[in-house]
Amino acid sequence: MIKGINLIPDEIKDGWRLKRWKRTFILAAAAYLAVPGLVYFRQHTVITQKRAEEAALQKGKESFAGKGAIYTELSRRIRDAQQAETELKKRLNVTADLADKRISWSNVLKKLSHDVPQGLWLKNLSTSDSAGSKKLRILGSALSNRAVADFIFTLENSGYFDNVALSYTQRRDFGSETVYDFELSASLRKTDEVMYEW
Repeated sequence: MIKGINLIPDEIKDGWRLKRWKRTFILAAAAYLAVPGLVYFRQHTVITQKRAEEAALQKGKESFAGKGAIYTELSRRIRDAQQAETELKKRLNVTADLADKRISWSNVLKKLSHDVPQGLWLKNLSTSDSAGSKKLRILGSALSNRAVADFIFTLENSGYFDNVALSYTQRRDFGSETVYDFELSASLRKTDEVMYEW
C-alpha cells in the first residue's frame, strides 16, 4: 500500500519548519513575557490594596488619637469641675450658719458706746472675717492708760467679745495734756443679741 508521495520541495519544507519555529518562539516569548506581566499586575494590585488598607488604618489611628486627646481633655475638665464643686461645697458648709443669721451691728455699736469709759474716745472701728468669725479692730485715744485698761476689762466681760487684746499704746504730749493712742483687737462672739435671723 502506497502512503503517498510528498512532492513539496525541501526549501518550502524548511520555510514551513522555520515559520513553525518562529511561531513557537514567539508564543514562548509571549508566554515568557505575559506570565511575569500577569504576576507583576497581580502583585501591583495586591500592593495597591494593601497601601489603601494601610492608609485607612493610619487615618483611623489618627482619628482615634484625636478622639483620645479630646477624651483626655474632657476628663481633665470633668475632674477640675468636680474639684471646684467639692471646694464650693466646703465653702457653702462653712458659710451655712452665717447665711441664716446676720450680725446686728446696731446692738453691737450700742453696747460698745455704753462700755466706753469716761476719758476715752474711739476714732476708728473696722471688721474683717477670720476663720469663720468676725474680727474687730478698734483705734482710739484716752487721757490715761487706766482708761484703756478699764475699756479692755469692760469689753472682756461684756459678753459680746472674745480674745480682746491690746496691740499697742502710744503716749503723745499736747502742751500740758498727755494723750494715749491705742489699738485693740477682738473677736465678735455669736450670741442671740449679736446675731439675728435673716
